[in-house]
Amino acid sequence: MKQLTLNKRQHNITLATVFAFAGVLYCLISLVNHYLFKTYALDLGLYTNAMYDFAHLRMDDCSMFLTQTRSILSAHFDLYLLLLSPLVYIFGSYTLLVVQIAAVLLGGWGIYKLIGLYTDDNRMPLLAVTVFFFSFGILHALSYDYHSNVLTAMMLPWLLYFVKKGRFGLASLMVVLFVIGKENLSLWLFFVAIGLMWDYRKEKKTLWFLLGYAVFALAYFLIVNMVVLPRIGGAGISRYDHLGSNYVEIGQRLVGHPMETLRNLFTNTTGDPAFDGRKPEFYWCALATGLVLTLLKPNYLFMLIPLLAQKMFATDVMFWGVSVHYNVEIMPVIVIASFLVIVKLKKSAMRLALSVALLLSTVLTTFYTIGVPHSFVFVDQICVYQGRHYQQRKFDANYARELIRQIPDDASVSAASMFVPHLALRDDIYDLDSRPNPGADYVLITEPYFDKVKYWKKVFPDCDNYDTVATDGTLFLLRRKP
Repeated sequence: MKQLTLNKRQHNITLATVFAFAGVLYCLISLVNHYLFKTYALDLGLYTNAMYDFAHLRMDDCSMFLTQTRSILSAHFDLYLLLLSPLVYIFGSYTLLVVQIAAVLLGGWGIYKLIGLYTDDNRMPLLAVTVFFFSFGILHALSYDYHSNVLTAMMLPWLLYFVKKGRFGLASLMVVLFVIGKENLSLWLFFVAIGLMWDYRKEKKTLWFLLGYAVFALAYFLIVNMVVLPRIGGAGISRYDHLGSNYVEIGQRLVGHPMETLRNLFTNTTGDPAFDGRKPEFYWCALATGLVLTLLKPNYLFMLIPLLAQKMFATDVMFWGVSVHYNVEIMPVIVIASFLVIVKLKKSAMRLALSVALLLSTVLTTFYTIGVPHSFVFVDQICVYQGRHYQQRKFDANYARELIRQIPDDASVSAASMFVPHLALRDDIYDLDSRPNPGADYVLITEPYFDKVKYWKKVFPDCDNYDTVATDGTLFLLRRKP
């Protein structure tokens, strides 16, 4: 029997409270954003419309934002959308947000179970999952639409748990679910499997499974990225084309110029001083959230290599900072590694003190990334403790919902980006910014769009062919003339 440091009732109440608080917080971030039209065509609208097509047993053609037909799988080879598509009949336009929240909670449960395998001190799993739930990488990922790498990252704790338990059938299932999330994450799994081999270096059976997972992950990565995606019109690696035109050239550049590679992990490569400090800010925040303890687990640092590379070598400066979903995969790695270090401490008081210190540091860091970061942050979409989070200050959200209800379900619609996710469950929906003048039956826009199309006619050159069905002076619902 394990010697508990909390009695069973105290433990269960605390655990339920942590999960309940996290679940409510996540809903206040993600679902409130959607309700108030703070989600957008890219990416939630596009993914929701693709699921609608999959649920009707047809492939999506990306017509929402492209004039040329192309499968959504060519942008990201994300098979989760296929698996999740029937849920649109239950949760509607909220489907992916609900799934994303559920995935994070399940990922937290996996961390709780995993850390519990390493210690008799039942406070440690509780503190581990609390640190994870309130880390900046998790909260910011929920603040902006849906992304499949959030779901994939939540597979990691369960993969490690099943490997530790020796349940390789379920571990193999996690491996499959891991790689189908997005075309780049199978490379991360390769590093995870290789890194884990150090922990199980004395267990021959486990080593063979981990080697098999590594080989499978690398093969999947190469086949999808070098064979499948090019054949279905994949967009390629434009964010990294400064390093090479393909993965072989990129690898040669990174390995062949080690000092440049190391320098680019930390420095602003744009030449624009406005972006100075974004990379160091991320590292300081990561150190305060557990990376400092991860330094004592070098094999877990090894797991971070592809994550930091795809983050810091990208030409898109949004990747570098502390916001959106570009840090979510890093969080389970550093939290798990931190608590694997902590639970090895012999003195209970030291374990508790270090765990509580990490929790406080994590919470303060999260508040910093919301309140005063150097990086760009969508503050209105995450500051749940401020009134502006619960307001749509650009237009009347209730009136927008009323206008959406006036649009027939079978009508084609072109809309401003923030309205597209709410209109995505139909055959023809277009993002007006990406697809100017698609000839839709209805157009839903705000006043700035209306002024632009009325006077400049750049986005909407045939606006004279539409009548205004309803308006409050800020929102406009237009219908094509007979």
